Amino acid sequence: MVKWKSISTKILVSYLAVVFFTFLLTALAFYPMLVGVLERRAEIGLEKQAWEIAYTIGAGTEPSLRQELPLTILLLGRSVESNFLWIDAEDLIVFSSQPEQFPLGINMAQLQHSLREDREFDRNLANLFKNDMYLAAEVPVSGGGTVLTFVALNVLQVMYRETLLMIFGSLLAALFLALLVAFFLIRYLMRPLRSLESYAQAVGNRQFDMRLEVKSDDEFAALAGAFNEMADRLRSYDESQRRFFQNASHELKTPLMSINGYAEGIRDGLFNGAELENAIDIIHRESLRLKNIVENLIDITILEQPQNRYFLPHALGHIMEEVLEAAGGYALDKGVSINTSIPDALEVVGDWDQLHSLFVNLLSNAVRHAAGKVTVEAASIEDGSEVMIEIKDDGPGFSPADLLHAFDYFYSGEQTGSGLGLPIAQKIVQDHGGVINIANLPGGGAVVEMRLPKAEESRPMLATNR
Repeated sequence: MVKWKSISTKILVSYLAVVFFTFLLTALAFYPMLVGVLERRAEIGLEKQAWEIAYTIGAGTEPSLRQELPLTILLLGRSVESNFLWIDAEDLIVFSSQPEQFPLGINMAQLQHSLREDREFDRNLANLFKNDMYLAAEVPVSGGGTVLTFVALNVLQVMYRETLLMIFGSLLAALFLALLVAFFLIRYLMRPLRSLESYAQAVGNRQFDMRLEVKSDDEFAALAGAFNEMADRLRSYDESQRRFFQNASHELKTPLMSINGYAEGIRDGLFNGAELENAIDIIHRESLRLKNIVENLIDITILEQPQNRYFLPHALGHIMEEVLEAAGGYALDKGVSINTSIPDALEVVGDWDQLHSLFVNLLSNAVRHAAGKVTVEAASIEDGSEVMIEIKDDGPGFSPADLLHAFDYFYSGEQTGSGLGLPIAQKIVQDHGGVINIANLPGGGAVVEMRLPKAEESRPMLATNR
């Protein structure tokens, strides 16, 4: 059913109206121009033809054979038949290319259909004539006489009509084509709008699996891409929240069950002596693990919440000094040495507390897996806009699964830990406009690479979590 007030109908009617009136006005304006151009081209062609014939006659060639003389003129790329008369000084027809209508020997004044206009003219000059039936050109011949070339106006009128028919045929074809174009244009315009409407309703109902197909490179594609990106983010957030709570409950449940089991065993008197001491150690260890998980969950919650932070220039070496003080005891207990190579003037832009937490997290993780040595290196990259920071250890390195999932929440692989250290580190680095990657060193060991904004290319700013 046609909706006359719909956008599609308005587009269709407007489109067809514009095409129709454009072609109509073009045709009306083109017709007088066409008539003038054709007549002028015909006059030029006739005069040129007359001079060629006059030259042939003046050269003494007997024009008894029509094929020896040019009997066509070129109009709009088409050969149009013309005729000519050779007239002597007495105004008698000496030769006629159309003898049945213009017989030989007859005086021009006695012709039933005159080719000349009723006006004075100089026979020694080129003259152009036009009447109701013919368009003619007459030029003098050396030695006396003239050559008169002519073409019937009805021949030109046929060309007028054919051209107009071609124009109107083009108009009809254009209207038909415009109708098709408008139809497909409307379908093209309305389909994404309807899809957007359905898509918005589906996303509102948490149906994030639906997708908007993007098959063009225009505003609709950009809008569809924005909708898809929005849905992807909502779905990713929804899934990540679901996984997060599932993993969090699992990670919290494991140490709680261990603590609860050993606590009940102690209460029931199941452990004595060394077993009791071991049970207490396990309860203590699991409680520390539980404390670490809860602290990491609090850190994640803080990072996820919108809040204002001051991103200011900080000396990287100064930050690392405090980090070494915080992690030095752990490294000493593990028997791991920490070597640093950081230029004194190197500064990064960021939030001090978060950068401190970031490096403590990564350095502690490196110490935990190192065999005996951890190295921290930092340098400005070539374009000077960022700082490259690398934390290396001589441990076993990352497994293939670690390289794929290390930044997933609660992933711990074959190693011990809460599985939240690297995801928190990634969140902090990304909030600072940087990137973080992990890799294995060629000679063994692991490396964590980070790029953070360099202070020289930035100004102090108030950054807002998004």
